[in-house]
Amino acid sequence: MSADELAFWLRTRTVGGTVIIELHGELDMLAHRELGPRVHALVRLSAADVVLDLRAVTFLDAGGIRLLLAVREHVAYRGGVLRLIRGTPRVSHILRIVRLDGSFTMLDALPRALADDADQAHRTP
Repeated sequence: MSADELAFWLRTRTVGGTVIIELHGELDMLAHRELGPRVHALVRLSAADVVLDLRAVTFLDAGGIRLLLAVREHVAYRGGVLRLIRGTPRVSHILRIVRLDGSFTMLDALPRALADDADQAHRTP
């Protein structure tokens, strides 16, 4: 990885009234600074319901945890629902260690209705 490449990125889509944000790579302090404003803008400008997909997160530290907590606060302020799709065992373990696993609604996968709608959206010309 070159010095210009970031170790994280995100992909988003909206299905129905839910914003799905896939987080990829290392969620650290730099990710919090860089991705935080983008995620908050998505939450502010879009639907109140958000799913954060952590399956592609490879690293999580205090900065990444701050990002998750900030998103939770933003979504709650708008009266929405935040759900997290569980990450790797390492990421899940970190959330357990800091006792945040019970502070989020955790999912094992994207809810079927959202996945079906997303598949339909990808098939439509």
